[in-house]
Amino acid sequence: MKKLIAFAVVWLLAPAAALAQYPERPLRVVVPYAPGAMGDVVSRLLVEEMRPRLGQPLVVDNRPGAGGNIGTAAVANAEPDGYTVLVGATNNFVINQFLYSGMGFDPLEKLTPVTILVDVPSVVFIPAKLPAQSFKDFVQYARSHKGKLNFGSPGAGTTPHLSAALISRTRGLDMTHVPYKGAAPAIQALIAGEVHMYLVGAGLGVPHVQSGALRAVAVSTPRRLDVLPETPTFEEAGLGDIRASNWWGVGVPKGTPPEAVKTLYGALRAALESAPVQERFRKLGISAVGTTPEETARRFREEADYWGRAVKEMGIRLD
Repeated sequence: MKKLIAFAVVWLLAPAAALAQYPERPLRVVVPYAPGAMGDVVSRLLVEEMRPRLGQPLVVDNRPGAGGNIGTAAVANAEPDGYTVLVGATNNFVINQFLYSGMGFDPLEKLTPVTILVDVPSVVFIPAKLPAQSFKDFVQYARSHKGKLNFGSPGAGTTPHLSAALISRTRGLDMTHVPYKGAAPAIQALIAGEVHMYLVGAGLGVPHVQSGALRAVAVSTPRRLDVLPETPTFEEAGLGDIRASNWWGVGVPKGTPPEAVKTLYGALRAALESAPVQERFRKLGISAVGTTPEETARRFREEADYWGRAVKEMGIRLD
């Protein structure tokens, strides 16, 4: 009888003991965009800091396509064992379900939130060749050329697309959306004058402001950025009603063991707080966040409510 009880105790404790060793093999970090996007840059920076903390390699797996839905679905449908991780943008977690009629799943139901890694404040950039020195000037210019100006984005359904569409709609600018395959070609199109406004992170646009090719007319942060001290905030520029920060978060398949989520969050939080990461983020013009899984879940729900209403009001649908 004693042997039977001892065996039962060992059997019951075996899963916990196995989990205590997590991770025992490499982790796959899925980024649902092509290499070079902000989420890809952030992921590759963090995995280097996380590797010694977890004792296992973390392999970044770029799975672009369908506005990030392909990579997101790959994680949502993966085994919930803690070894497949999604690093996605705002639209992957809380927007795309309102945009894509054929998406087939709700990320809030299929993924367990881990943390929000960073907030990437959006800067409104315009070509320096335009006769506009401020956002107010740009509004006047756009209204005088109503229906003739374009705004760019790194892809249909992304936060830069939707935020710019809100600006155009609420300010009566009647601008046409031109999607590109990523942030880099959209920036080049703005410099070339193919588009006349683009919302993107400071790190991608500031070098072109310094070269004289672009002008920054508003930034979505509560305070002005150190790298753009002369650029007014959205509030100062009269854009306080527009939400434009494009955060990047982490999720795992629903059903992932809580202890694995806890371990993963701890490694992510430590990496975010490390000196090399903080310095790199400062140069990129982004802010580390590191919300707890509980805080992240609340943020996801609140953002989903906001963007669900915004998408419905604008009548945007993608297939």
